[in-house]
Amino acid sequence: MRQICWISLAFVLSAWTLPAMAEEAADTQGAVAVVEQLTNHVLKVLRANEGKPITPAIKKKVADIVLPHMDFTTMSQYVMAQYWRQMDPAQQKEFVVLFKDLLVRTYSNSLNHYHGQTVKITGSQRISQNPPVAQVNMVIRQNGGNPEIPVIYALLYTNNSWRIYNTYIDGVSMVLNYRQSFGQIAASRGIPALLQDMRAKDGEHAAPPGKTAAAA
Repeated sequence: MRQICWISLAFVLSAWTLPAMAEEAADTQGAVAVVEQLTNHVLKVLRANEGKPITPAIKKKVADIVLPHMDFTTMSQYVMAQYWRQMDPAQQKEFVVLFKDLLVRTYSNSLNHYHGQTVKITGSQRISQNPPVAQVNMVIRQNGGNPEIPVIYALLYTNNSWRIYNTYIDGVSMVLNYRQSFGQIAASRGIPALLQDMRAKDGEHAAPPGKTAAAA
């Protein structure tokens, strides 16, 4: 659970992507630039609220910035792996919505873990040409002499923008974390049971940002 919190905070700190120019698609510096710009943008919001309770308004503000620039469909396909092909279109569509709501709740709660951390981009590389995929490497600098936390973002260039589809914290993949937990349920109880569990969890949390995400 603590690992998921750090993964979520990393999303909040620096996983936003804005539309990039078409000529930047072949250059990882395009991905680096948008991550760097939006890191500064979001840190400004968090710092302005530092020391105050994280209100629903702050959560919604962050969600409104983040959600349009994350590739939840690609993320869902990777998370479900072989089970994605076993789902009919209606199940796939519902899973994407429920998974989006789950991530919104998780990283909205992770805002409470921000206590003045800073981030630094340490490098980038091209993972593939077709489709265009970039990797951006960062570290989260903690306070109190605690060790830096390495972060890796995998971004896919699609529809003229870089969109994040996976995050690694200390070498642990967010997608793999969810794939393992969801895969166990799908294998033992079936896909309908997995969706039912996700619906039940969604119903327990009436967080406005999550509902906004579902409607987006």
